[in-house]
Amino acid sequence: MTAPAYFTRWRTIYQTANPLPGAPLDAVSRWMLITRACVFNMTLFSGLVGVMLAVQLGAGVVAPLDAVLVVVGLLLAHAGNNMVNDYFDTLHGVDTADYPRANYAPHPLMHGLVSKPGLIAAIFACYLADLMIAGWFAQKIGVIIWYFVLVGFAISVLYVAKPLRLKSLGLGEIGIFLVWVPLMVGGAFWALAGGVATEAQLQQAMLVSVPYGLTVMAVVMGKHMDKHDADSHKRIHTLPVLLGLAGAARLTQLLIWAFFPICFWLALPADGPLVGGGGHPFMALALLAMPRAMLCVRRLGEPVPATPREAFRIA
Repeated sequence: MTAPAYFTRWRTIYQTANPLPGAPLDAVSRWMLITRACVFNMTLFSGLVGVMLAVQLGAGVVAPLDAVLVVVGLLLAHAGNNMVNDYFDTLHGVDTADYPRANYAPHPLMHGLVSKPGLIAAIFACYLADLMIAGWFAQKIGVIIWYFVLVGFAISVLYVAKPLRLKSLGLGEIGIFLVWVPLMVGGAFWALAGGVATEAQLQQAMLVSVPYGLTVMAVVMGKHMDKHDADSHKRIHTLPVLLGLAGAARLTQLLIWAFFPICFWLALPADGPLVGGGGHPFMALALLAMPRAMLCVRRLGEPVPATPREAFRIA
């Protein structure tokens, strides 16, 4: 098997969440499916935002190895979270053969990609590695880093696990926003710059990350809108179930549109004629995404695609 053939398999999984038809599963492909690596880009960007905000504090603040460790730690946390979701949703009877999760992509347990003990071991391995990375930064910049780690861990587990199951209470989407904005970006920033940064600078870093968090929440809203009927039947009260599809579509459109004025405000200097959010001029580049956003907003106002082929053509 040549290297390009392997890359074709991995690229297909990354782009579609499904294996290349007819191709055998190598170890990398299998674990990309088990961990749902197709959505890791959301976490990668959160980590990079935190890294870039820390780099702005000056030369020598961010050690390259530490930056790599932060991003790897966040990706491992996301992998662990995805596996936790599949484990508990299977345990609680949510993921069944007729549920969307088992139809849009291979399910680790239901499609035999890994055994239940193997999945549990992989979850523990991811979180153990994260604890070691957090310990490394804690001894460098103090115990505050543990607050980010432990709160993020609690939200990720209680998102699907009893007794709370935040997703079933209409709190899952807000939980995702909190994890991807203040916790991931703020945690990455503080891990890298906590030795020199002030609490005010930490708060500013969290504020700057808010627009990106809105886009992540919009992604999750779309995902839960797709599961609306199945979740209603199983009494999983996501926001789309509570608001109805029309209300959920309007909220998602609002999340997308809110991204742009917030980015513009953050680009303005705090001491200028128009009081801005801190003077991050490159935030204004986000306005270039408005044409794509307009397309997404328009699609959200249209009927749900009747067939998978139509949906993929739209995407």
